[in-house]
Amino acid sequence: MIGRTLFTAWLLGSLTLAISIRDIVRDDSSCEGRCDDAFDSSYPCQCNTACASHSDCCADYASVCQGGSGESCKGKCGAHYDPSLACQCNDKCGQYGNCCPDYGEECGGGDGGSLSDQDLVVLSEMLISDDANNVGGKIQLNLQCTTNNGNPQDCSPAPLFTSVDPSVMEMPIYVKLAALYDNYVTSPGTVEDHTEEEQMEEMALIEEMAGTAVMKTTYQFLVEKGVFTGTEEDWQRFLYDTWFGMYDRARAILGSSGFEHVFIGEIKNGVVSGFHNWFHWYMLEKAGELNYLGYWETAEFGPDMEHGGGISFTYTWNGTQKPYGSMFLATSPELEMALYTTCLMTRPDAKCHVDPGRYRCLYSDMDAPCGGECLGGEQLS
Repeated sequence: MIGRTLFTAWLLGSLTLAISIRDIVRDDSSCEGRCDDAFDSSYPCQCNTACASHSDCCADYASVCQGGSGESCKGKCGAHYDPSLACQCNDKCGQYGNCCPDYGEECGGGDGGSLSDQDLVVLSEMLISDDANNVGGKIQLNLQCTTNNGNPQDCSPAPLFTSVDPSVMEMPIYVKLAALYDNYVTSPGTVEDHTEEEQMEEMALIEEMAGTAVMKTTYQFLVEKGVFTGTEEDWQRFLYDTWFGMYDRARAILGSSGFEHVFIGEIKNGVVSGFHNWFHWYMLEKAGELNYLGYWETAEFGPDMEHGGGISFTYTWNGTQKPYGSMFLATSPELEMALYTTCLMTRPDAKCHVDPGRYRCLYSDMDAPCGGECLGGEQLS
């Protein structure tokens, strides 16, 4: 008994000594012993697969955690162009011939052009049919006056949204989407803190989306067409890296992401930029932050917006005007992300025509979120 007690005391003392020594001599800026650890705000840099997307990897991440070559896309899918690297891991690398050898395996990199225009139409119709979180019929609009692009005159005294059924607020996908609304500042020129809690909220949204019929159909369609070659887990990681990887929209700091630009909206140089999601738009209008001015075009996906619709319009956000705004109405966030992602992968530098509800929409400026000017931006046609 005495021997066991002494051994236990010795063991605890040794562990305490080891921890104390490790804490004293640890190098906070190194990945030694930290590869694939969860985000830890006590460290100045990180050593997990998300660090490349958030530009907070330690300097020795590639050498310590990626086998030393630096020529791997592990944890770097969708990362913005880095001239210091021997190869790249974003959707532009095929165009410039500088993809890392494992780009296809790690990032699901396809040839970027294996969907025909008819394929896009077929996929969009499939997704509308699968869109279980579509709330067409649960929103009421008051369109009021017609106007024109950039007209600052307010000819619509009432809000655009008359009502949204309270049940929408309780749907899991919209609960998880709304959880992200307080994570961002409107200016892309301001550094986002991007905390661990915020990253968990982002992943929760991606996981919720990935489990829907819309995203499963999108994944299967892209795999069958050879556009994406990874597993479902790879697809989920690709979505996260693509939409939540931080990048430099203000040409100075990492203050933006594709998700923030498209689903949240930004204000840059006195103009509202991005902002193509109806649910966030409704929430801000309800809070008194948006003033609807008027519209010039609408679309209905099915009779009486059975499957939602779209609108081209103008408005102000806390006094700053969006001269030309456009967004889907009542469609689910996963449907929007699925279509935007497909266009980004297959038409990164060209117009992307889709046909939800047999009403053609045109996505323009589908540049990669890492350094691009716009991800999204639908026009009705």
